[in-house]
Amino acid sequence: MNEEGRISIFTIFQTLKSKTARLLEPVVQAEGLTPLQASVLLHLSQQDAAVGDISGATCMGQANASSLCKKLEQSGFLTRSRGAADGRVVTLSLTPKGRETVERIQRRLDHYLELLNALPDRAREELARGFQAADQMLDYLFEQTKGDQNLC
Repeated sequence: MNEEGRISIFTIFQTLKSKTARLLEPVVQAEGLTPLQASVLLHLSQQDAAVGDISGATCMGQANASSLCKKLEQSGFLTRSRGAADGRVVTLSLTPKGRETVERIQRRLDHYLELLNALPDRAREELARGFQAADQMLDYLFEQTKGDQNLC
């Protein structure tokens, strides 16, 4: 394959990141959040979690995740409580303000789903296949390289 025909993995990653950011940032910025902060709140809306769980889910170091969660706590979005059995474990839970914020974000994101659902069946099926292929590609690349580099 010649250079012109090669897929630039960097271009793929950057395109996905920038286009996702253009859609996601206005949604979360309306709540005074960054996409990463919103990701933490959305994760906690599914279940309470330890700081280590947030670290893994967001692909950031535990100290950075802890700092991010402290800021979210200071802003009233979540609470941090020490485990009764093991005081080293900090469990994070959404506050009512955090839950309300997640609901507003989810409603805004649901608008994107409505737009996608308005597409013809064939277009939706093609997008779903494309998403699955991209997801598989990223999983494959992560699995193949996780011993080579510290990607998270």
